[in-house]
Amino acid sequence: MGSRKPQDYSPDEFDSVVEMIRKDASLRADIEAITGQTVYGKTPRELFNLFRTIEKTTAVQAAVVNYGRARQAVRETRAMLAEGSLEDLAPADPALRRIQDLEAKVDELKSTNSRLKETNKALMSGKPISVIKGEVAS
Repeated sequence: MGSRKPQDYSPDEFDSVVEMIRKDASLRADIEAITGQTVYGKTPRELFNLFRTIEKTTAVQAAVVNYGRARQAVRETRAMLAEGSLEDLAPADPALRRIQDLEAKVDELKSTNSRLKETNKALMSGKPISVIKGEVAS
C-alpha cells in the first residue's frame, strides 16, 4: 500500500474527510484519543493532516499484524516439521505440496552433489572416471 501525498487527494476527498471529522463526534473522539490532540480550532488542512497521520498509522499497524501472522505460520510449520506431524496437513494443502517439492529438490541436489564429489575425487587421484550424464569431464 503506497502512501498518498496530500496533492494526490482530490478536492472532493479533502472536503469529505474534513466534513466527516467535523460532523462525527465519535470520530473526533477517536482521533483525539489516537493523536493526543484536540480537533477543535483546527483548520481544514490541520484536520486533513490528522486524518493522513491516522491513515499512515493504520497502514503500519496492518503491516505489523500481517508480519506477525506470517511469523506465527512459520513457527507453526517449523514445529510441525520438528514433530514430524506433516500428516496433519491436508493432502491438497499448498504448504504441504511446497514442502514435499522442496524435500524432493533437496534429495536431488544431495544426489548430484555426491556424484560430483566422487567424480572430483577420481579426477584428483588420476583414476579413470565414468562421465556423469549431462556433465562435461576434463
